[in-house]
Amino acid sequence: MKKNILITGATGTIGKATAMELAKNNCQLILLGRNFEKLSAVKSEIIKETGNSDIDMYIAELSEPKSIHQAVLEIKKRYNSLNGLINVAAIFKNNRLENSSGLEYMFATNHLGPFVLTVECLDLLKAGKPSRVLTVSAPSTTKINFDDINGKKKFSAGFMGAFGASKMMNLMFTYALARRLEGTGVTAGVFHPGLVKSNLTNEMPAFLNYIFKQISNKPDKAAKTLCSLAIDKNYENSNGTFLTLGGKEIKSNEYSKNQDLQEKLWTISEQLMKY
Repeated sequence: MKKNILITGATGTIGKATAMELAKNNCQLILLGRNFEKLSAVKSEIIKETGNSDIDMYIAELSEPKSIHQAVLEIKKRYNSLNGLINVAAIFKNNRLENSSGLEYMFATNHLGPFVLTVECLDLLKAGKPSRVLTVSAPSTTKINFDDINGKKKFSAGFMGAFGASKMMNLMFTYALARRLEGTGVTAGVFHPGLVKSNLTNEMPAFLNYIFKQISNKPDKAAKTLCSLAIDKNYENSNGTFLTLGGKEIKSNEYSKNQDLQEKLWTISEQLMKY
């Protein structure tokens, strides 16, 4: 039986390459994105390249919890279980923007979106065990300002600001999720792909964008590793791990492992799910 894998960010560089690898490995793909035309183009390209036409598409805006709720309801009409969820989608914005509920856009998209999607798919993932949740992130060292998590009082965009904080939230969320999943047959992990050529850096200052594009790699290695992490039996019991290329385990900083802060973030995130 084919493994069915739900993946976000499939129209982006890493997401598309990962979806292609999963299709080559005979997986049923469930692509989640906000742009129907782009998703359709990716679907067509995957079918042409791999011959695998088992691909469904669902539309959702990851910065909007209500949009995610609706997409999950639609997914549950067709699927009784999931074997994997890969949270790839992420954005970088130079300026502070808000979603329809007044939540800062990077916080809403990079952290709250994957949180909501994952929590709402847990019943499907448990029904499809052994199954896995993988979230693409980075070894952020940025501390979270819990008193201004939405960046209304003070906002800076970069790696030591809102973007970096959202990547720290990915780490903390995964570790807290892994504890909750112990013994369920579902595991959670974080994947750091290294520097990969993508559109994520487009809104960074021109010099930084240029430097990143020059030193970044093609997505092939990252996609192959993500595919392996999602479907290979070798990683079936890999829970609460932070992994990089080739499936090598790496360590995040001590701040990210603070369970009190992880639980604080979880509570705030649960409260914001209704927005």
